[in-house]
Amino acid sequence: VVDIHCHVGLLGDEQPQWGKMSDWYTRRLAYKIFLIYGRLAPDDVSDRALREATEKVIGESKVDHTVCLALDPVYDEGGHRREEQSHMWVDNDYILDLRRSLGEKVMLGASVHPYDPDFRDRVRKYVDKGAVLLKWLPSAQQINLADERTREALIFLATARGGDPLPLLLHNGPEYAIPSTDPGTAAYDCLSWSWRDRILNSLRGADKWYTPDTKGVEENLKAGLGAGAILIFAHCGLPYFASNRLEQIFERSEFKTVCRYLDDFPADAVEGGRCYADVSACVTPFREGYFPALAKLPAKSLLFGSDFPTPVFELSADLGEMMEDFRAMLGGQWERIVVPEDNLIDVNRRELEHFFHDHPMFTNFDALL
Repeated sequence: VVDIHCHVGLLGDEQPQWGKMSDWYTRRLAYKIFLIYGRLAPDDVSDRALREATEKVIGESKVDHTVCLALDPVYDEGGHRREEQSHMWVDNDYILDLRRSLGEKVMLGASVHPYDPDFRDRVRKYVDKGAVLLKWLPSAQQINLADERTREALIFLATARGGDPLPLLLHNGPEYAIPSTDPGTAAYDCLSWSWRDRILNSLRGADKWYTPDTKGVEENLKAGLGAGAILIFAHCGLPYFASNRLEQIFERSEFKTVCRYLDDFPADAVEGGRCYADVSACVTPFREGYFPALAKLPAKSLLFGSDFPTPVFELSADLGEMMEDFRAMLGGQWERIVVPEDNLIDVNRRELEHFFHDHPMFTNFDALL
């Protein structure tokens, strides 16, 4: 069983060579929520405390392997590394150091920016060190998926593991966890663009998004897939807050586009590129309504992930469990209102196993590798 989507991070106070979070970011609500789910008090946060919390949740989890994700900083149009333009970045070498501590429980989810002139050499370096996938978060990393360099990177990834593809875990859809330093690049996470998007974008004023070249994005993704690439669409492209009936009105969704890619490039294809989608960050009351639709997707195309430390909820809790949490709250443990008591990676797996009984999503990534 492999959790393919687990985030780690560093404040940058002790090991700035391995990662950093901006002061602006550490004042955001999302960051404070992540601390709650990481069971860290704001005043106690340091690189050492973050690492200890990370090693505890991964080391004590019953999941066999956890893919810990690096996040390359922004690279500008000239191909220059710009750490100061990133609210958060995590070096690949930090993941390797975690693996030295936790052994085979940790798998390297590398991140290399396609604008880096040394993209191919750096990818080869981390493939040699055991990378099992590459992670891109286009908005925060300011990666335009329609850029020619992205196309070339996707084609290279099709044979980057000694002739085999290095899967790309690609964020798409709404992003609230790690904002971009340039609000306009939020549209870089879009695979589609509707008339509603055009209208809403016209009302954003100074915070207007760049209008994405969705035709160019599709051409680039299909060029990579045509070469044999493997794409994993994070979160199935689902909206976070909107229900499946209101998604087009209140929040963007890429779910239909992701479904089309899963149909056109099936995971069991004999040759050519293949597409998958992970169910990370899906164990929430907001996304529970999509479970029936997820159950209808090709079973071999879904991959298990947690998106730790994103909130996870005990959706299947019975009356006894709820009363236990209520008594704990009366005793002063207010975080029990939303934070399950058990290991959160295991809670995520348990809840998904409850709603998707005997589903192969938990071992599909192992089969893929």
